[in-house]
Amino acid sequence: MNRNDFFARTMHTPDSPERAELRAALREVSKALIRLHRHLIDAAKADYELAHERVDKPAQMLHLLTEDPFFSWLAPMTRLIVDIDEMARVDFTDEDAFAIGDRIDRMFGATPDTDFAEKYVPLLQREIDIAVGHAAVRKAAPRLRRRARPGA
Repeated sequence: MNRNDFFARTMHTPDSPERAELRAALREVSKALIRLHRHLIDAAKADYELAHERVDKPAQMLHLLTEDPFFSWLAPMTRLIVDIDEMARVDFTDEDAFAIGDRIDRMFGATPDTDFAEKYVPLLQREIDIAVGHAAVRKAAPRLRRRARPGA
């Protein structure tokens, strides 16, 4: 990769006030998602250890997170965090940011994706740190929603 390609991939042009607001919203929701993700991993790990075996090494945990079906329900959230962090570093359109908001709503909104909700909701109801993290994500997410235009 040449230098110009690198900068094109990792830099962005100066933001308009509107895009600066969306970029700040992406960063805020990313921070909330990362904290929530950590709590979900900890809770899922505890459940895994009860059902299977103790997990002592970080490398073992990483392997389980990426390869074991027990943890596969976390993959969409992991991809969402990665996509947000990549987007926050480069130029993006309003529609790109709103698409992230839609994905967040499908995971954490009133009618979440069934596969994710099946594992997530019991942990949300059981673990206070997850409930607090969920509230933080829900608080940050509205800034990534389409706003009604005046006269529309």
